[in-house]
Amino acid sequence: MSTYKYGSMAHAHDNARLNVPGLRWMGLRTLDIIATADRAGDGTLTQLTARDRKKAIGMMSNSPVLAADGPEQEWRAELQQMLMVNLKAELEILYDQEEGLEGWIDRKMATSS
Repeated sequence: MSTYKYGSMAHAHDNARLNVPGLRWMGLRTLDIIATADRAGDGTLTQLTARDRKKAIGMMSNSPVLAADGPEQEWRAELQQMLMVNLKAELEILYDQEEGLEGWIDRKMATSS
């Protein structure tokens, strides 16, 4: 998402015509999954792999967007929370919520306007 919103250091020459500054995050956040915390034991919450951890730490260390003083503090906080609890969620966690995935999308779209 960072690459789409802010561009890529590797492709800086294309950033002006490829990035979408108005892009907003509609994906899962920690608050979305707290209430459903894997009650069914169906694997919708899984432990981070070593690769997941390395990638998250690398993103926070190397990206000016995710730096401690960067513009996307919410993204950074979500990565930090994932690292602290050592869990990630699959989108399927929303299937068992009231109104399911479609209801969640409708609510997110309504509140992000």
